[in-house]
Amino acid sequence: MKTLKQILVLSLIFFLAACQEKKAYHSISGYTMGTTYQVTYQVGSLASKTLKAKIDHRLDKINQLMSTYIADSELSLFNASRSTDCQKLSAETLFVINHAITTGKQTQGKFDVTLAPLIEIWGFDKKDTHNQIPEQKTIQQLLKQTGFNKLHPGPECIAKENPQLSVNLSAIAKGYAVDEIARLIKNEKINHYLVEIGGEVANKGNNVTGASWKIAIESASQKQRSIQKVIAPRGLGIATSGDYRNYFEKQGKRYSHTIDPTTGYPITHSLASITVLHQQTMLADALATAMMVMGAEESLKFANQYNIPVFMIVKTEQGFKEVYNELFKPHIH
Repeated sequence: MKTLKQILVLSLIFFLAACQEKKAYHSISGYTMGTTYQVTYQVGSLASKTLKAKIDHRLDKINQLMSTYIADSELSLFNASRSTDCQKLSAETLFVINHAITTGKQTQGKFDVTLAPLIEIWGFDKKDTHNQIPEQKTIQQLLKQTGFNKLHPGPECIAKENPQLSVNLSAIAKGYAVDEIARLIKNEKINHYLVEIGGEVANKGNNVTGASWKIAIESASQKQRSIQKVIAPRGLGIATSGDYRNYFEKQGKRYSHTIDPTTGYPITHSLASITVLHQQTMLADALATAMMVMGAEESLKFANQYNIPVFMIVKTEQGFKEVYNELFKPHIH
C-alpha cells in the first residue's frame, strides 16, 4: 500500500530560469508529512512570505489531524484507543476516512487503510525486521486484525469493530493536502499555480510560458533516474505509485513494499508504476495505490470502467513498455 511505500516522485518542469527573468511567477517550498512540498504560482497582490505562512499553517493542521508519526495527532489517539464505541473525530479526518472506505469498496478491497500490522511485519514501516519472511499463519492472523469494512462511520464519529484496528492515511492524506493547498491558493484569487507534495500534484491555468503545466513521469529504470514521459495534466490531479524503488530481496526472490490487502503478501505482478489523473488529487492518490495492487490488466479494465486516465510502465522480458488508455492520450505532451 502506498501508506508505507516510497511514493514515486514526479519530476516537475517549472522553467525556473524564465520565472526569474520575468518575475511573474514565484516558487515556495518546504517540508511536510515526511516529504517536501513545492508551490509555483503567478504572483498576485499577496506577498510570498504571507502565502507561505498560510500554506505551512494549513499543512501543520492537516498533519496534526492525520499523521501517524505525531503521537498526539487525532488519528494517533484514535488508533491508541481500545474502545469500540463511536469516537468523535474532526470533519476533515472523517471526510478522508469516508473516502478511503468508499475507495476500498470500489476497488474490492485493493485499497485498505488498516494495513499497518501487515506492513510492519514485512518491515516496510518503522520496525526493522531484517528482511525476515513472515510465516503464513502470522499473515493469516494479522489479516483478521485488518479490514476497512471493520470501520463504521457515524455522522461525527467512527467506531472500530476490532479494538486493535488502526488507520493509516498515508496513501490518501497527501493527495487531500494537495487539494487543500490548491483550494487555499484559489481563494487568494491566484488562477495559475502548481502544487506538489511528495509527488502528488494539483494544477490550474498555465506556466510562465503561457502553456499548460508540464509534468515528467519518472522511468522505472534501476540504473539511473530519467524521464519516461512528459504529460500535460490540464487541471487534473496527478498521483503515481511504483514498486521499483522500495523492496528487498531474500534468497533470490524480490519482495515489493506494496502489500495486497486481500492476501497479506507483497505484489508479484509485472506492473512497475502507474500514474492516475483525477479531478481530486486525493482520489488520484488512493486509486494509484489500489491499481498498483491490481496489476496492469485489472487496472486497465478498472480505469476504463470508471473513465479514469491512466499511464502504466510494465515490466517485460525485453525491458519496460508503456501502457495507457484512450482517456490518457490527450495528456501526452
